[in-house]
Amino acid sequence: VWLEAARLEKPQSAKAVVAKAVKSLPHSVRLWIDAANREQDAQAKARVLRKALEFIPNSVRLWKEAVSLEDEVEARVMLSRAVECVPHSVEMWLALAKLSSYKEAQRVLNEARKHIPTSPVIWVTAAKLEETQGNEKMVELILTRAIDSLAANGVTPDRDMWLKQAEEAEKTGFIKTCQAIVKVTIKVGVDEDVKGMKQNWVQDADAAVNRNSIEVARAIYNNAVMHLKNKKGLWLRLAELETKYGTSESLDNVLQRAVTYCPHAEILWLMAAKQKWLRGDVASARRILAEAFSHSKESEAIHLAAVKLESENNEIQRSRLLLARARQQCN
Repeated sequence: VWLEAARLEKPQSAKAVVAKAVKSLPHSVRLWIDAANREQDAQAKARVLRKALEFIPNSVRLWKEAVSLEDEVEARVMLSRAVECVPHSVEMWLALAKLSSYKEAQRVLNEARKHIPTSPVIWVTAAKLEETQGNEKMVELILTRAIDSLAANGVTPDRDMWLKQAEEAEKTGFIKTCQAIVKVTIKVGVDEDVKGMKQNWVQDADAAVNRNSIEVARAIYNNAVMHLKNKKGLWLRLAELETKYGTSESLDNVLQRAVTYCPHAEILWLMAAKQKWLRGDVASARRILAEAFSHSKESEAIHLAAVKLESENNEIQRSRLLLARARQQCN
C-alpha cells in the first residue's frame, strides 16, 4: 500500500511518503530498498541502507545492496559484520573471502564451513584458493575431504551439480580444481556395472564438449580409462578429443598409454604410428609398428601400414621384405 501510494506521488513527495512508510514499517526490506533507490547520491543511498540494517540485520539483500556501494576496504569491514548477522549466507562468506588475503581467506572459509557444513561451493572455493597459490596437492585433498564431510552431514551426492562446478572452474581458469572435482567424483552417481559406468562417462563427456567444456571432458576420459583400463572405446574417444582439441604431445601421451593397456587393439597402434609419420618422424613410426608386430603378428592392417610407410618413404627394398613377411605370417 505504501509503495503504491508513493508511486502515485511526484518524486519529492514520494520520498516523503516512503520516509513515513519506513518509520511505520521499519522491518520491511522492500520499503527500505525503495527508499534507498530514490536517493540520487551514492552516499545518501548508503546511509539509508545502513539505517535499514539497524532494523533488519538478518537481511542478505540489504547487506548485498549496502556492500555494493562501498570501496574494497569498507566493503570488507561490512562483510565481516554481515557474516555475523547472516552466518548461513554462503554468498556473504564467499564475498568476504574474495576480499581477504590468502591466510585470512583460509580462515574465513574454515569458519564458513563450520556454519554451513552442507555447502559444496565453500569447499570448491577453498580448492580454488589453494590453486591460486600453486598448492596443487592441497586442491585434490580439499575436494576429497569435501566428499566425506558433505556425506557425513547428510548431503546426497549430486553428479550434475559437481560437473557444473567443474565446468564453472574451467571457465574461470581454475583448471586444477576442475580436474580434481572430476577425479574425486568420477564414480558419484554412475551405474555400478561396467557397461553402465562407461555409458554414463561417455554421455557426460559428450555433454561437456557440447558446452565447450573441453577440460571437463578430458578429465572425465582420463579418469575413466584409469578405472576401465582395457576399454579400447574409451581410449579411442580420448584420443579423438586430443586430436581435435589437444596438442601433438598430449595425443602421443594418450596413445602411448592406450597401447600399454590395450596391446592387442591394432587401431590404437596404427593411430600412434600415423601421428608420428604425419609429423615426419618416420623412425618413431617404424618403431611403433615393430612393437605392434610383437603383440599382433597376424594383423594384416599393421603389416600393410608398415609396407606403406616404407614405400611412401622410398624404402622399396624394406617395403618388399615386409610385404613378403606379411604374406607368410598372415597366411
